[in-house]
Amino acid sequence: MSATTENASPDRLLGALATYVVQAPGTLDAAASRAARLAIADTVAVALGALPHRPAQLARRYARHYAVPTGATLWGTGQRVLPETAALVNGVPLRGFDYNDIYASVSGGHPSDMIPGLIALAEWFDLSGRRVLDALAVGYEIAVDLFDTFAIKQHGWDYPTLTAIAAACAVARLLRLDEAETRASLAIALTSHFASDEAESNELNTRGDLTMWKRFNGSNATRQAIFAALLAREGVEGVVRPFEGRCGLLAKVPTGDAALATLFERLTPGHALQRVSAVSFKRWPVGSRGQSAIQAALQARAAIGDIARVAQVRISTDRSVFEHLVTKRSDPWHPDSRETADHSLPYIVATALLDGYVHVSSFDVAKVRDPERQRFLNERLSVEVSEALSVGAQGGFPTRVELFDTDGRRFVGEAKAPPGHPLQPFSDADMETKFLENVAPLFGGAAAREIFDTIRSFEDLTHVRDLTSRLVVADTSKIDSDEATIA
Repeated sequence: MSATTENASPDRLLGALATYVVQAPGTLDAAASRAARLAIADTVAVALGALPHRPAQLARRYARHYAVPTGATLWGTGQRVLPETAALVNGVPLRGFDYNDIYASVSGGHPSDMIPGLIALAEWFDLSGRRVLDALAVGYEIAVDLFDTFAIKQHGWDYPTLTAIAAACAVARLLRLDEAETRASLAIALTSHFASDEAESNELNTRGDLTMWKRFNGSNATRQAIFAALLAREGVEGVVRPFEGRCGLLAKVPTGDAALATLFERLTPGHALQRVSAVSFKRWPVGSRGQSAIQAALQARAAIGDIARVAQVRISTDRSVFEHLVTKRSDPWHPDSRETADHSLPYIVATALLDGYVHVSSFDVAKVRDPERQRFLNERLSVEVSEALSVGAQGGFPTRVELFDTDGRRFVGEAKAPPGHPLQPFSDADMETKFLENVAPLFGGAAAREIFDTIRSFEDLTHVRDLTSRLVVADTSKIDSDEATIA
């Protein structure tokens, strides 16, 4: 044994993660199993609904060059590719409309980024739905623990840096790698995927939209995790100390001893898998910080009855909502594209009030630029921070909307956690409504319901391909033509 090997300190976090992946309980209780199925349903709903999104089209165009006849399915087209490619491409529409699940704590992120990759791998290796649910629950457990521990954005890194770690754990669990292979997989995935937070800089591109890479960076982390696991499975080794080494994660994201102690305690293999239940789903296609505002706006609209009577709209919100959807934006009072609109609190509230709903179509460019709509939000809306409402993600980023009519009467939409938040969790019926709302327009009502029913019985699937075979649009011109494009 060399002197270098003898003197090297072990990477304790690397070892704890690998041990957890291999030894965590293999049986999900009823609540965790249901939560995992809901996560799959939400992921498939959002991704299928956004198949016409321009970045999704471009991703599928890229994948056409790398067809593999026996590969994993590209959702929408049925083309088959390597699982790494399917993980990347199928994950792009998932992030198309800021509509997939989220967990926000010390850091925030979207654990569902890993789901298209797990499904692709399960299809590739002909695995069962139960195997996927188990791996998904392990991945979510670790993702949530990492988001609770590392203040990654404060140091210039984006959440997919942590997603790559959690996804590598989920993939290792799915493939039943041993501890040595899991350590190698984690080391490769982390070291090769430090993701810059420049993707969240809010800089607009030449079309006036946020960077397109935001749609790719989460699924790219999962692609990297799959790549790492498949290399490790063949004996490829990663760096020795990816977390605790001189240039490891802890050097780039300094973290207090108390937070790390809590993380190590959470990684004790005896804990039941339960944190898949901790995420929030989104009822409307905007970020998590806009959900409560939409709920309040719709409540206030129902109270006043006739929206033409509105003389003034006063929005009171959590400080982090104000910072994220007002102060960080270049001009939230004059949005002129899909993404400047769905990241504008004034536009989001105005649209909910004027239309009585918020759908993907609410952010069509023609609607965003409508002069009457812009006049309404500029002349009648005001936004203020309420310290009393500044309770953050754990309270659902609450927002109150007050309407004053031409006679001075006041109508209030209450500030409370929105549908899908753990304080107001989705029922099965809520998820079914969201699913059909997203999938039926492209697949038809009967086919959409068949897909949903397949996911509802996911743990009974002997072959995951029984699901993926259904994720193909009969007429692909609906998703891969200029007419189909959602900018």
